[in-house]
Amino acid sequence: MAKKHEFKPDKPQSSLISHLLLTGKQQKVCLKWGLYLGVLLVLSVLQDVLLCHVRVMGATTELVPCGIFLICILEGSENGSVFALVASALYLFTGTAHGPYALVAITALAVLLCIFRQAFLQQGFSSTLICTAAAMILFELIMFALGLFLGLTHWRRVWGFLITAGLSLIAVPVLYPVCKAIGAIGGEVWKE
Repeated sequence: MAKKHEFKPDKPQSSLISHLLLTGKQQKVCLKWGLYLGVLLVLSVLQDVLLCHVRVMGATTELVPCGIFLICILEGSENGSVFALVASALYLFTGTAHGPYALVAITALAVLLCIFRQAFLQQGFSSTLICTAAAMILFELIMFALGLFLGLTHWRRVWGFLITAGLSLIAVPVLYPVCKAIGAIGGEVWKE
């Protein structure tokens, strides 16, 4: 005959699910970063499906790096640097990036220009546009120099890369209010 225990085992106080629940602030932060990734997904689809067929003097747009630069500059150097690294890695995995060196170039330029904006410029649309424009132009020039070094392009194509930067910057006035509204989710972070 089986021996009966003199006591019953304790019921578990909490389950695994209760340990994984997020607070309201954490849910808002996850929503904010998810919406940012959604914006980049929309930009990627727009760039790769629709705008890839539109050429101006042999150049097309690169909306995803422009969006990454804009979001990084809006979020500040601490949060923006992590976002730039993750988003540029996802951009690399989509197959539309110039190559693995685009990951380093996007992340480094985003962080450096974000630090420059925080150190020398006041937060606003004009300073964000200036830093995003500088990042896009430098990114395109770096991609041109690497393409030239690897023998993938020639000197006459430099204007095509600069036109690509200019065409991509047309999206900034449209993206700025959207990204600014998304950035306000979960409260403003002290950046200055």
